Amino acid sequence: MTPAPPLLRPSPATIPPEPLVGTLIHRSSIVSAGRDDRALRRAAERGELVRVAPGTYVAATAWSRASPEQRHAVVVRATVARSSADLVVSHRSALAVHGFPLLAPMPSRTHVIHRARRTTQTTSLVVRHGAPLADEEVGSVDGLRVVRPLRAATDTARLDDLRSSVVVLDHGLRQGAFDDAALRAAVEGAPRVGRRRALLALDLADGSSESPGESLSRVVMVEIGVPLPQLQKEFWDRRGFIGRVDFWWPGLGVVGEFDGATKYLELARRSGRDLDQVKIDEKKREDRIRALPEVSGFARWDWSTANDPRQLALTLSDAGVMPLAGRRS
Repeated sequence: MTPAPPLLRPSPATIPPEPLVGTLIHRSSIVSAGRDDRALRRAAERGELVRVAPGTYVAATAWSRASPEQRHAVVVRATVARSSADLVVSHRSALAVHGFPLLAPMPSRTHVIHRARRTTQTTSLVVRHGAPLADEEVGSVDGLRVVRPLRAATDTARLDDLRSSVVVLDHGLRQGAFDDAALRAAVEGAPRVGRRRALLALDLADGSSESPGESLSRVVMVEIGVPLPQLQKEFWDRRGFIGRVDFWWPGLGVVGEFDGATKYLELARRSGRDLDQVKIDEKKREDRIRALPEVSGFARWDWSTANDPRQLALTLSDAGVMPLAGRRS
């Protein structure tokens, strides 16, 4: 239920998709104003500016605060602005612009659809996909032409690995960017390449998953062969509502919680409590859940464990969740 460290996953879905647009500094604007552009290079050498594309810079302070997705979205905008071709930002690049979470690493190039092309062309900066694109599949974010989330998610699910795809689909379903019926129709109508992969991701997708870490954990659970849990289970005791947990295995009596690195900071921010009080309250919450007669095990894990099938398997087995072939009776 919490965001992951910046190097593993970006900021929460509530962030603006393009926070750095207003801070882009273009060499062409400096030159047209009659100023010496060598000051830009010197500022970059001093670490005051970051070069995000040829002739385009951003303040280092703003760059340091940005998530990986936000950084890629800025690179996308700076790169596309240099082209006069009929380009529409696509695939994972489009998702970054729309504010979707992406698993690392970020794309090393900007992905676009160039409707005038029939084949895909890759350069050092851009991947130009030659693909059909209907007008209704094209939208705009702050003036940037970008494929809509449904098309971007469909293309990404066909080409990316299962972990990345489920993170994207879960987020889109949760945020209402598309629904299951529209997503299934889009996948089934997509080109054959990668369609089976996308359908598998769709079968696993669940809008109830509240964070990329939870989505990743579910995919790794499939990889290690443990039974899939119920999501967002609410617990109550005689004193009232206790809370909602990320994962619940009712047949085993096991609770699972994904703890991202900034979980307690985010809880403190939302509730107005200080960090120490949040940690105390969370411990009391867990104690109340553990005391329930239907709960026999409790597991917590973080990003490093979720990314490591062996470690997640050990964490879950210690709590009583075993692979289906060797599950405890």
